[in-house]
Amino acid sequence: MNLPSFHASRITHHASRPRRRQSGSAVIVVMALLTIIMVYVASNLRTINSLGRELKLLERQQIRRLQAVTQTPNIPPAATISTNPVSRPITN
Repeated sequence: MNLPSFHASRITHHASRPRRRQSGSAVIVVMALLTIIMVYVASNLRTINSLGRELKLLERQQIRRLQAVTQTPNIPPAATISTNPVSRPITN
């Protein structure tokens, strides 16, 4: 009668080993996914930082351009010169 109980404990003993291996591989998979996500976040932060610097540069350039336009004196448009001769009344 001892044989069935010994056999049952032997089966449960082997069933627990694959669970340990599976849980170990699950930890590795989760760590790999976290690493990929962290690399992705780091690259996005770097991109956002460079875009912020570029935006500041563009803003400075536009401010300089607009200041240069507003600092020029308002010169009235040049008088138009007529190329047609002045019409004279026809006399006979």
